[in-house]
Amino acid sequence: MSEKLLLQLVEQLITVYGSDLQSVILYGSQASGEHSRKHSDYNVLAITEKIKFSNISKLSKLFNKWVRHGNKLPLFFTKAEFLQSCDIFPIEYLDMKDNHKTLFGEDPFVHLIINDKHLRHELEAELTGKLLKLRQQYMVADYKSETRRLLIGSISTFLLLFRHLIRLYGITPPLRRLDALNFLSNKLGIKSQVFITVYNIKQGDKEAKKQDPDLLMEEYIAEIEKICKIVNDLDK
Repeated sequence: MSEKLLLQLVEQLITVYGSDLQSVILYGSQASGEHSRKHSDYNVLAITEKIKFSNISKLSKLFNKWVRHGNKLPLFFTKAEFLQSCDIFPIEYLDMKDNHKTLFGEDPFVHLIINDKHLRHELEAELTGKLLKLRQQYMVADYKSETRRLLIGSISTFLLLFRHLIRLYGITPPLRRLDALNFLSNKLGIKSQVFITVYNIKQGDKEAKKQDPDLLMEEYIAEIEKICKIVNDLDK
């Protein structure tokens, strides 16, 4: 149903925006092929010449249906906004660039250039912020099932951030996040197994689900702390 709804969304965007519509992009795990049927949604970026709220309102029923099927609302940028925001969204843009399909119009990532300084700054902020939030959420996780949900809910984001860390060493990261994790393990001495186990839990692996989530969380957070320090030290 989601694929059919995706085609419907693209068709409606073309109909409503007409010549103002520059690009419609599918990005994320559904574009890269690393999606999980149970946990992955469709992420869409729309770039227009200008934003008209009258056009957005015409699509409100379709947007509500889109969300009810478990998808995030599409991102809307004007072409100028997209080009001017590379310095504040380097991680997001690089991830989109690596994992996207052009559903309509031109590919906006062809000539996109990201400054490593901006990437390191956002990477440090995102890693530290996610680490602090994870600690807070674990403080009130009364049951192992809650801890397991925290692990599952955070693994994709951390693997994405780890993948971008490789760029700061002047290396183009592999598309698959677990391949990037193995690279970091070899280069920086990160213990990758805890992240692989959590990833396997998310994928529904029965053996991985037998692992104690509290013990996993302790090791998980410890390794994330190490990575945060590595990123911070890169600015010295």
